Amino acid sequence: MKTLFKSIRFKITILYVAILALTLTLFSTILYHNVSAGLYNNMDTLLKSKAGGVAQAINTYWQTANLEVTEAGLKPEALIKRRNTNFAKVAQRWVKEESNDPRLLDILVQIFDTDGNIIASSKNAQGLTEISRKNFITVLQGKSRFDTVSSQVQSNRMTMRIYTTPVIENEKVAYIVQVASPLDSIQIALNNLRIVLFILLPITLFATGIMGVLLAKVTLHPVDSMIKTIHQITAENMALKLKVPDTKDEIQHLAETFNEMLDRLGRAFKSQKQLFEDISHELKTPLTILKGEFEVALTKVRSADEYEAMLKSALEEINRIAKLAESLLLLARLDSKEMTPQKMDVDLNLMIKGIINNIKGLAELKGVRISFEIPTGELSLHGDENQLKTLFLNILDNAIKYTPHNGLIEVSTKRATSVANVSIKDTGIGIPGEDIGRIFDRFYRLDTSRDSIGFGLGLSIAKSIAEAHGGTIRASSEAAKGTTFIVSLPLY
Repeated sequence: MKTLFKSIRFKITILYVAILALTLTLFSTILYHNVSAGLYNNMDTLLKSKAGGVAQAINTYWQTANLEVTEAGLKPEALIKRRNTNFAKVAQRWVKEESNDPRLLDILVQIFDTDGNIIASSKNAQGLTEISRKNFITVLQGKSRFDTVSSQVQSNRMTMRIYTTPVIENEKVAYIVQVASPLDSIQIALNNLRIVLFILLPITLFATGIMGVLLAKVTLHPVDSMIKTIHQITAENMALKLKVPDTKDEIQHLAETFNEMLDRLGRAFKSQKQLFEDISHELKTPLTILKGEFEVALTKVRSADEYEAMLKSALEEINRIAKLAESLLLLARLDSKEMTPQKMDVDLNLMIKGIINNIKGLAELKGVRISFEIPTGELSLHGDENQLKTLFLNILDNAIKYTPHNGLIEVSTKRATSVANVSIKDTGIGIPGEDIGRIFDRFYRLDTSRDSIGFGLGLSIAKSIAEAHGGTIRASSEAAKGTTFIVSLPLY
């Protein structure tokens, strides 16, 4: 159960449902407020329209009454609506005659004079909350207003929406019209909407959660298959690969990347296996020689010269083993980045000249000539001088080893944009085309006979040092014509 809760499938589903819940809650809230605002706006528009209709209808009645007043020869003051008992009678007559109009069934109407007294009201308006003094003053200033109040209308407690508006004549408030309508229908609609949203939201989340689980299961099915395959992969069957789904997504990219990693690990395991086999092979010969010589020395008493010869031979083999261990340790440190270059300013030309002077004696013993002309201008590097010396010594030593008597090794340096190229060209036996790509492999030697000096680690060490300095080393060769090594190092 704990594994289920920690699984990415469970986390994706929970996150998906949480985001959906937040989104639906926000959507429901906005929807509810918009519907509520729309219903109230419609109600307000209706009340405003009804109030205008009431004022217009009363005005029509009043104009009819004016004709009667004019024919009766009354004074003009009798035509003024403001605080006029005749106008109050007209308003009461209109309310009495029109209160049964189907269009006004849900509309409560009250007419106020400028003193705040009710001069006419519909029958269904009994119990409607009277206009407050503060609101009345606002209306007398010529401003209409909406109010929501709770009133005891016809023995029923109702929430009413009220619209109060002044009727202005001759820049004065003549009377005030107030219309109201119960909000029961709006409240019922909003309650129904709340219930629907309250029920629909959890049902939607539950259904979405189920679909999310199924979707996550389908989406992550390739990952489950990959996990099963990964459990089967061991050091013995690194050739086993993950099945790459044709989904064109991150899972496909993950499978491809993992297979690439398996390829790299496979090559690394193979390289390590080959390394151990090569080390065993290289150690087996000198150890066998040592063992044989010691056994021979112990079979009978030998002369001092014979013991001395045996000891010298044993010392040579011990030195050979020590050289092998030293080279392997250097390679291991370079590979693990443990041996970082101690960089300083290095004059490349002067350094190579010094290396050639040191190795010239070895070349002369074999009858090989080394040429090097120092070019004009300084080639300054920022690197570890000792490591760089090891790099070029290994290449030169390799060139001397495979160059026959009276051969020539040409060394040259050249600036190329931001790098310095060092060329070491010999007239040796050359390297076959099928082997040129393997010369930097560890323990690789063209001559595998016992008489061949070295372990085949020199060029591997040279390549590691060049790469540690941000450089490269490459080789080209023709059989029986010679080999050229070009080392490129960044200039300082």
